[in-house]
Amino acid sequence: MFGTGASSALARIPGLTPCFGVQFHGGWSDYNNEERLEVLDKLAAAGTDWVRIDMGWASLEPRRGDMAGWYVKRMDFLVDAARERGLSVLATLWWTPKWANGGKPRGVPPRRNTDFGRIASWAADHFRGRVAAWEVWNEPNHPDFFSGSPERFAGLLRAAYPAIKAADPGALVVSGGPAYNDIEWLRGVYEGGGGDYFDVLSTHPYMAPADLPPETPDNGTKWTLRHVEAVRDLMENKGDDDKPIWFTEFGWSSHKDERKAESWRKGVTEKQQARYLVRTLKLIEKRYPYVTNLFWYRERDGASGDVHLDNYGLLRRDLAAKPAYNKLKKKKSSEVALPSCTLDYLGLLVTDS
Repeated sequence: MFGTGASSALARIPGLTPCFGVQFHGGWSDYNNEERLEVLDKLAAAGTDWVRIDMGWASLEPRRGDMAGWYVKRMDFLVDAARERGLSVLATLWWTPKWANGGKPRGVPPRRNTDFGRIASWAADHFRGRVAAWEVWNEPNHPDFFSGSPERFAGLLRAAYPAIKAADPGALVVSGGPAYNDIEWLRGVYEGGGGDYFDVLSTHPYMAPADLPPETPDNGTKWTLRHVEAVRDLMENKGDDDKPIWFTEFGWSSHKDERKAESWRKGVTEKQQARYLVRTLKLIEKRYPYVTNLFWYRERDGASGDVHLDNYGLLRRDLAAKPAYNKLKKKKSSEVALPSCTLDYLGLLVTDS
């Protein structure tokens, strides 16, 4: 397994900026290759260190043992283009094909964990040296994304971790980030035996109400970014404080509120969105050195018709810059890049551990 010396070496020096990434839905069919490259060019120009891409098992292997050539080609293009621009890649492997879960929806886990371990092995081998980190699932505490208990999710970690490490020892394994700083879910993952099967613990510390600023004091619930302190306490209690925490999603949606909007659907202005991004970076720099990587959700605004989900982007739908993009670019241009944000450095850590 991944040595504690390497995990400890990933800790960030207090006061220095964490590695910054952006969720890029570049594998989705509403992009063409020209647009994919334009987005990656813009992210690199803003000083982004990482991109997080979602990789669907159901798309990779729609029939058992039969990889979809068109989808593999698209993922190859996306990963290679990111790396050519100096961006490290975090890939989220999730979504079950129907053959693996008895024809049920894709959020239902496979009947056999070994099937997930096998696709994790294939993916890690195929993208060996190109994908720097693999995130096992996305928001597994959310019923829309995973129909199972924390213990069931721990089984996927136990299958995926050794498979990925055997195929690509230089890749990190990231435990799929739960929606919010969900301590009860994470405790269940530990109690289910998942604690020894990831190198990085991740969360998605969205605020609720969703228009609250990042510095909002922890109120004892999962609904604040600063509840990450409770996540860290849990890790320390489990003897896991040598591992870093990554925010594999965070952000604010820029829109006017709908009438009687639920708390989690509250919007902010575009200027607030920009300020909150920078203020989050400063908060992490100052208070949380164990949070080494954070990924803004998402690269551009969507077009689903849902005003809240569609307006998290750094870029507008037509790829024009929003204030948040410009603020990020200005801040990153004033910093010295940290070696821990590069793929080569991560590889050295694993090799030397």
